Amino acid sequence: MGRSVRRAARGLLLAAALGGPLAGCSRSADPVKADAGATDTVSGEHRAALEKGEVVVTLLEPTGGEGIAALARAVVDAPVEKVWPVVRDCQHFQSFMPRTKESRVSDAAGDQFTCYVEIEMPFPLSNLKASTRSTVRDLPGGGHERKWALVAGDYQRNSGSWTVKPWAEGKKSLLEYRIDVKPNSSVPDAIARRAQSSSLPEMFDAIRQRAR
Repeated sequence: MGRSVRRAARGLLLAAALGGPLAGCSRSADPVKADAGATDTVSGEHRAALEKGEVVVTLLEPTGGEGIAALARAVVDAPVEKVWPVVRDCQHFQSFMPRTKESRVSDAAGDQFTCYVEIEMPFPLSNLKASTRSTVRDLPGGGHERKWALVAGDYQRNSGSWTVKPWAEGKKSLLEYRIDVKPNSSVPDAIARRAQSSSLPEMFDAIRQRAR
């Protein structure tokens, strides 16, 4: 059952996310608070990794000490105007995001909408379903952000954000993804956290391909 548990953990992370060939995945060893404002600066070490095409993952401390929390960053070789619709328009996730069986948008009003996503899980686990309420906003300097919070689904907690910012004088984009989730699942938190290094690069790869 060990392999199934690890596959399930990867599915949990992808399900949370859905609220190019990658050179690798670099991980920061120092957990910080899940709500810490860590997206405004990029350290020199992380910048070098990003420039090499790596996904830089910082483990965060989940709310209440339970669940999964992380901040992941990667550079996408496309301008903001191409990358932003890819992570904003969750109704299209079923067309390119790994293991996404169904995705749709409802209750759109102004800068808010509800996103429903169903993720296929390995047998014998049931598929993961979640409805999250998203809010989008423009950022200073030409960037954009979509934040979400749980409405209903197979989670006790599911919040996060996608942020897209100009990079390399606007020729590329810095894509940032933050999650703080606690799924209704028997998968141990420790195993789910270790699965980040395999699930997050796969997800960023799909986004890179879509933004071409």
